[in-house]
Amino acid sequence: MKHKTRKTHKTILALLGVFLLPVALAWLTLSQGWFTPGVNGHGEWVQGHIAEDSQWRLVLPVTPECESCAMAEPLLNNIDLALGRDSNRVSVLRLPAGNGLEAGFVYIADPPGLLIMRYPLSGDEVSDRLTGKALLGDLRRLLKFSRAG
Repeated sequence: MKHKTRKTHKTILALLGVFLLPVALAWLTLSQGWFTPGVNGHGEWVQGHIAEDSQWRLVLPVTPECESCAMAEPLLNNIDLALGRDSNRVSVLRLPAGNGLEAGFVYIADPPGLLIMRYPLSGDEVSDRLTGKALLGDLRRLLKFSRAG
């Protein structure tokens, strides 16, 4: 009888180990910072909506007094060129600032019209080039995983 009880206890402990050990290891990994989370976007996540379209859009809200907006034109043209074969899936849209669109930023909008991310424009060529690189990386990732546009 003792032999059967020991075997039952070992079986129960083995089952508990199989189910609890992965949870304990996951908790330990997360609490110690050993896990690097997935890729994050470089821009700032935003919420908003613009008109629906068949393409992804880079939205540039403009005002007459926005100097960095005028300097963003070459940046957006370079992003369009860098997209290569995907450039036909993206259009550049210039809109008056307002209705949730702030001048001094470039926004990414999906085909249904949801604003997804925004990137600040500083007016400094070097800083805006880094912003453009981050925007291009995020846009490529969005286009890669999207069937829309």
